[in-house]
Amino acid sequence: MKVLIADDQDIARMVLGRTLQNLGYVVDEAPDGTRAMDLYEPGVHQIVIADWEMPGYDGLEVCRRIRALGDGAYTYVILLTAKEDREDRVAALQAGADDFITKPFDRGDLSARLGVARRILRMEGELREANRKIEESREQEVAIGASIQRSLLMARPPEHSSRFEFAAMNLPSRQIDGDFFDFFVHSDGVVDVVLGDAMGKGVPAALVGAGAKSTLLRSLSDQVTRSKGQLPSARLIVQETHDAMTSELIRLNSFVTLGYARLDTENWTATFVDCGHTRPIHWRAAERDTSELPGGGFPIGFVKRETYDERTIPIGRGDLFVFYSDGVTDATGDGAEAFGTERLLTLVQRHAADAPSQLLYRLREAIRTHIGEAPLEDDFTVVIVRVGPVGDPWDARTRTFRSELESLAGVRDFVGPHLLELGFPLADADALLLAVHEATANVVRHAHKGIEDATIEVAVERREGGMRALIRYEGVPFNPPKPDEPDIQFAENGGLGLFLIDRTMDEVHYGVEHGRNYIEMIKNRS
Repeated sequence: MKVLIADDQDIARMVLGRTLQNLGYVVDEAPDGTRAMDLYEPGVHQIVIADWEMPGYDGLEVCRRIRALGDGAYTYVILLTAKEDREDRVAALQAGADDFITKPFDRGDLSARLGVARRILRMEGELREANRKIEESREQEVAIGASIQRSLLMARPPEHSSRFEFAAMNLPSRQIDGDFFDFFVHSDGVVDVVLGDAMGKGVPAALVGAGAKSTLLRSLSDQVTRSKGQLPSARLIVQETHDAMTSELIRLNSFVTLGYARLDTENWTATFVDCGHTRPIHWRAAERDTSELPGGGFPIGFVKRETYDERTIPIGRGDLFVFYSDGVTDATGDGAEAFGTERLLTLVQRHAADAPSQLLYRLREAIRTHIGEAPLEDDFTVVIVRVGPVGDPWDARTRTFRSELESLAGVRDFVGPHLLELGFPLADADALLLAVHEATANVVRHAHKGIEDATIEVAVERREGGMRALIRYEGVPFNPPKPDEPDIQFAENGGLGLFLIDRTMDEVHYGVEHGRNYIEMIKNRS
């Protein structure tokens, strides 16, 4: 064991050093406290014996600096002193001293006190090793939980569907939890979407979530077998899952919240069973409005005799569904305000025309902006589904631009290639591109005077029988009268552009939606 001694008296330091060597210790010596701190190595010098009164750093300051380092193994500090005053001894203990040796020291007293130091250091080492093993075990648990999440809890969205477009994401929090989602594809036009959350944190919650997914799949399989190949109702699948799991969940003092939705483009319906989970958001393309699906059931494992109901609503082409965990709406930043359902509804309403992957990116960035530097306290889990057919009427592209004339070139570069990519005839694409350019220019010139950092959102999409462009912006609403003929005199102020828009588009609509102005232009296929 290595001991560092610090004493400005040469003879006293020499005597102490030889005594320690005779007792079997390896000794480093320093003539004062400042030099002692230069020599001191945490984890190497397990014992430090310092004179109380020295030039430079005195013994108390040496104690304080050693304790301030606070890294690695514990260092046992003994002060050499002739002080007997109680207040001095209290001050030394508060500075971090472990023991005192009265000068001139007695060899037997010194040996006994060093024996105490070794016992304490040994116990500290054993405690540190136990803590290391606990931390290692915790890290292994986190790794196991993360593996369970990746492999068992988070399913990959279906690919190559002609009726649905999917996007899904899970951002783990600092702790593993029981979020899970899955997709049961019954046909090209019918898919079940499941999103749930097992109570608690860590591997136990992840295992309960994995068990819930497995039981759901087994219940589905059993129901299909009993119904001789007929598709069982969503309610029966959830009810059988509840009946199979509840007794064990009650015994474990756990439960599972669950949302089970069946999206059916053969009958154009959505059926939902709620088991205490967050209510999915439904954006209706025909009305261009957003609402939450009805809910009201208890979590699975919460009430033993719960009976679940299913609710069915009509859906249409282009409709959008957003399934999410409470980690989204409960996300809290430094201001202690949760992101909340209203922010989520507003974001979905504003950007529902986006592709699901784009909307998912916007939501993730909105959450990150809201929480700032704060970590996620709960998993961020989102599944977004667009009802199709995909690639025919509802493919969309969206981008946001700064409200300045310099952005017009970027608008053209964005819109033109996407119109061709979406399969529009060249003549129709050119007409819509011209209309988008003119409408955007008018918004830049007239809507944002005096508004700093204003932006314009431009979206283009394919629709049944043609194509559609939507320009969203904040500021002064733009709703000009229908022009009868081009006014060349006022062309620079937008008169000619308005005439071109009116003559080249089959429909043009101006309005306000959820606090944002919009210009909607529709061109039917020629």
